[in-house]
Amino acid sequence: MKTMSLIMNGNKYLVSFLIFYSVLCSANSEIPDFKARYLFESERFDFQGVRELKTVDDQRIFSFDDDSSLIKAEFKSKFIDGTSIKSLSYDANFRFTFFRRFSSLIFDWDSLILSSKGQHEWEASLNDEVVYDPLNVQVRIRQLLKQGKKEFQLLLPELKNGEIRPNNYEVIDQTTYELNGKVYDCLIIKRIRPEEDRITTYVVAIELDFLMMQITDDDPDGKIKLSIKELLSFG
Repeated sequence: MKTMSLIMNGNKYLVSFLIFYSVLCSANSEIPDFKARYLFESERFDFQGVRELKTVDDQRIFSFDDDSSLIKAEFKSKFIDGTSIKSLSYDANFRFTFFRRFSSLIFDWDSLILSSKGQHEWEASLNDEVVYDPLNVQVRIRQLLKQGKKEFQLLLPELKNGEIRPNNYEVIDQTTYELNGKVYDCLIIKRIRPEEDRITTYVVAIELDFLMMQITDDDPDGKIKLSIKELLSFG
């Protein structure tokens, strides 16, 4: 009987551990990995590329790489996705003929310094507040939408000078989006930067954990649109 009791207690602890481990994994990977092909459109040029969110050891990497031979567009964010998102680095490399922009952000949480190298060089102070980069903030948006949030504010650095600015987000409407013959129910999210004449609109698919199907950025310099064309993998 004592042996049976030990076995039953052991099984109970094993079940408890598996439940705890399952919940922990779910919290850390609330937004699943994915890979998809997108079309980038602007007034100057159009090209396609692949956006991918993947998990590597204890880090997550969110990237965009183009398929064009004339244009080089590479964007990559590295971060830790735990109870909150901890930004580590962000790299942007864009080249078209003689036009080139390159920037690299490093989030040093030991010294609480955010530094930029490349086209714009500066240093800014960090504190206990969560600061996102242009890519991993999209993961946070999806997390908050999964939690049922309709309005929220997130902090992003201004790439030109390092100023940490609030960005306001709000669910404003519903719509549908057709992808490869399937129609997805979607939400429309609007982002407004209070100090800029710039509006960004996101169309996110509810069924795909609020995957961004289309992003439209409209400012005085012109309009940019990013639209999904093919979902290569999900989860």
